[in-house]
Amino acid sequence: MISKTAVFRFLTRVVLPVAIIAAAVSGFISLKNSKPKAPANPITEQVWGVSSQVVKLQDIAPEVTLYGAVQANETAQLSSTINAFVSQVDVGRGDSVRAGQTLVLLDDRELRLTLTQRKASLIDVEARIQSEINNNNTNQQALVIEQQLQAINQKNFERQQQLVAKKVAPTSRLEDASRVLQQQQLSLLNRKNTIADHPNRIAQLQSQITQSKIQIEFAQLDLERTRITAPFDGRILSVDTASGNRVRNGDRVVKLYNTQSLEVRSQIPARYLPLMQTANSGRGLEASIDHNGKTYGLTLERLSAEASSSQGGIDAFFSLDRDQDIEIGRNLQLKVKLPTEANVITLPALAIYGQNRIYRIVDDRLEALSIQRVGDWTSPNGQRLTLVRGADLRSGDNILITQLPNAVTGLLVEKR
Repeated sequence: MISKTAVFRFLTRVVLPVAIIAAAVSGFISLKNSKPKAPANPITEQVWGVSSQVVKLQDIAPEVTLYGAVQANETAQLSSTINAFVSQVDVGRGDSVRAGQTLVLLDDRELRLTLTQRKASLIDVEARIQSEINNNNTNQQALVIEQQLQAINQKNFERQQQLVAKKVAPTSRLEDASRVLQQQQLSLLNRKNTIADHPNRIAQLQSQITQSKIQIEFAQLDLERTRITAPFDGRILSVDTASGNRVRNGDRVVKLYNTQSLEVRSQIPARYLPLMQTANSGRGLEASIDHNGKTYGLTLERLSAEASSSQGGIDAFFSLDRDQDIEIGRNLQLKVKLPTEANVITLPALAIYGQNRIYRIVDDRLEALSIQRVGDWTSPNGQRLTLVRGADLRSGDNILITQLPNAVTGLLVEKR
């Protein structure tokens, strides 16, 4: 009895649930396998809608956009050349001045006294020359008299010799006559030496006259320099003194630049140097700037002889027309017109990928081409375009002008 009950419990509690689960699984698998299969969708390649442009090889003068700063090729720092007080300052920073215009006046009273003193020294030397001439005339006349006295003393000495020889006169008289004769000879020698030295004394006095005249000219020059004037038409950069200050030799008082020497300094990137370094160093290339709503013309004057160590470019200097007055230090955008390039095409900036790649559309698929940027160009309708050159470019090529994030060779596209 107990054995039948245990078997019954085993069948109802273990075997029956397992059988039910197995039947359910078998039914699910049967239903799944009997489900009708949906037809598979065919895989289609995505087509990208793009814009394109048919290009044509042309000969065009490219333009390069550069950035530069206005500077003055001629800047003057006017300094005092004397020690004096500042009497008057007639200009301020930013003022425009004309050549010869008075900028600063210095006190000239001390210099006028110096000039008067040196003129007096010149008069003194001139008077000494006239006195020397008079003395020489007197010496010439005295020489004649002394020569006559010398002849008289000589005769007296000879007469005393004869008397002493005849013993009619004492020896002392001969000695006195000899002493007088020698004294007269000495005086005659001194007179001749004085006359002979006359040209030397005149030369010394003439030298003093020359020195006095030079000192007078220096004094006059210093007097003129008390009026500090503009050496050219320009604008004042700084005024470094004020009325009442005392300036010394070498002290700067005014700094200004020549408005007729303005130029724009800009660095030429290395990739454009071969286009600008022509036989005459690019001289004469035209450029333009826009300032205060006006367009001004520029001309390339010269290229720097030294390359930038950091960027590898070379500085270019463009001259401004003489009637332009733009503040120095102002940063400007330049458009430089380069020599004409042959067999180039024009493309919008969106057509260029990276620095040197574009895509040609052939049979609705992209084909990558390597190109070289030549410069920029403004179309007649004002559109800013890029000039490029490529060995594989041909007139009639259809070029992609849409920026695609996944552009690669072989990509399927559709022209719109």
